[in-house]
Amino acid sequence: MAAKIISEIESFSSFSHFKIGILTLFVIYFIFHLSNNLKEQDKFVFTSNFNYAEGLEVGSNVVIAGIQVGKVTEINFKNGQVIVSGSIKDIHDIPSDSIAIIRSNGIFGKKSLLIEPGFGDIINSNNYLFTNTKDSYSIDMFLRYLNDINE
Repeated sequence: MAAKIISEIESFSSFSHFKIGILTLFVIYFIFHLSNNLKEQDKFVFTSNFNYAEGLEVGSNVVIAGIQVGKVTEINFKNGQVIVSGSIKDIHDIPSDSIAIIRSNGIFGKKSLLIEPGFGDIINSNNYLFTNTKDSYSIDMFLRYLNDINE
């Protein structure tokens, strides 16, 4: 039986072997891609409102205790507020009284969204609105403030 299978496989042309190899690679790639997408669906989605969010961009890091745990996914302006949305890997427990802070990585560095954990109950929802927030401040804003004091 095995000899019959081997002789049948050898009867295929080399182009047929090539097509089967490409198809196999495509199926393996599809399986890995699908498994990665399923892993990424287990995310905690959040929204927070800020008055000023200069320097924060879509794709900026979301950090808890110095560890990157997610990304900013959307920034919008509505009713005089900057609305920042993002996602965090679901494996992190976040207390409900946590504070969302836009912080700078150095004086002129990129901005990231820091979540400073509180001590309240753990958030059980997959979609949460951070009500405690602190805005971003820049050197430019500080210089304008100093200029206003001098006048």
